[in-house]
Amino acid sequence: MRFYHFARKLVRIYYRIMFRMDIQGEEHIPEEGGVVLCCNHMSNFDPTTMAAFVKREVRYIAKKELFSNRLSAALMYGLGAFPVDRETTDMKALKTAIKLLKNGEVLGIFAEGTRVKEGDAQAAKAGVALFALKGNAPIVPIAISSRYRFRSMVHIRYGEPIYLDEYQGKKVTTEMMEEITERVMQKVREMKVEV
Repeated sequence: MRFYHFARKLVRIYYRIMFRMDIQGEEHIPEEGGVVLCCNHMSNFDPTTMAAFVKREVRYIAKKELFSNRLSAALMYGLGAFPVDRETTDMKALKTAIKLLKNGEVLGIFAEGTRVKEGDAQAAKAGVALFALKGNAPIVPIAISSRYRFRSMVHIRYGEPIYLDEYQGKKVTTEMMEEITERVMQKVREMKVEV
């Protein structure tokens, strides 16, 4: 996707001008094969922050409202996003996500599902675990810490991939998905930096 690469270059330039970057752990993202990037979500900046400094293209699940008109839909598709209806169990979005992972692509997801203010106790959704299990892909936890003020620090921490081999071949249950998601989010919380 040429537009994706062009947009990523622009975002990197913008970030270098607007903020001071502190990035650690990029080497933890597998160079090939399907992988789920799972990140905390505090700001509208987070999707671009998560993907801008990753060498591989990142595909996102985005709320369907962002595809409501032709211009915004073209932009979202150009950035590699695809829509999900958050009001229902969107099987089309689920199948698309799993297919992408099986095809060796990178899926970016915010397990909390929506922006969460610092200190809020928002239960993480189990989708990240379901995608990883069905797509047979590891999960890379990512922690972003920033207030996104001019020349403030943006801390990005990419954790070591979490492989789910121990769960393969077992029946996927709600308890299993919650256990995996909590394991991932605990790692995300551990990597966060005070800002």
